[in-house]
Amino acid sequence: MPVQVRRKSRGYLYGPGTMMLHLALDGPLPWAAGSELAGFGYVHVAPYVDDLARTYTESQAGLLPVEPLLIVGQTSAVDPTRAPAGRHVVWIQIRTMPSAVRGDAAGTIRHTSWSEAVEPMTDRVLTKLEHYAPGSRSRIVGATAYTPQDLESANPNLVGGDSVAGSHHLSQNFLFRPMSGHSGYRTAVPGLYLTGAATWPGAGNNATSGRLTARQVLKDVRLRGWASRSARCR
Repeated sequence: MPVQVRRKSRGYLYGPGTMMLHLALDGPLPWAAGSELAGFGYVHVAPYVDDLARTYTESQAGLLPVEPLLIVGQTSAVDPTRAPAGRHVVWIQIRTMPSAVRGDAAGTIRHTSWSEAVEPMTDRVLTKLEHYAPGSRSRIVGATAYTPQDLESANPNLVGGDSVAGSHHLSQNFLFRPMSGHSGYRTAVPGLYLTGAATWPGAGNNATSGRLTARQVLKDVRLRGWASRSARCR
């Protein structure tokens, strides 16, 4: 691989980490805003833009955030076969989190290793959920938490628990994703293409990058076929 590409790759920036919490429930989440919310696939609990900004700043500083963003995935609400009759399963993506813990923004969690901080952080998450879904704790029959370190161990692509494949700041977005000069899904290795959240348009856009990559591959195949035919004609 060219030296220039190696140098640019080493400068690739990852975003904050993510914590995952999986819950088994003996009933739907009792949302205070209305029972109809229990039928949605996703419920985001931030609740405000200022909260998001504060959470991001705290996690980037290595601090456990006071008010983490909760993305509540109510799997069994859209696929009842995921749980026994009358039961429910829910996952909560907790963002954003420090990849390595340096402290706690609230000043109440003293641990600085994820293995020790995961339990009190889980309690903080459930306390926040309880605020928006009173009675949710009493419906939990089982819970499993995965720290940013756990996520990276399970999948090396989740560097530091970053679930969106790298920072989406302007310096690493649009024509600069994943890096300048390499935003066309081709790589420096002939015939090798890159797709996924590390490429435009980034995370949270379903299969858009895959579709665009496939179009590029087909375009290159057609061009190579045309070049091959032209060479034979000569």
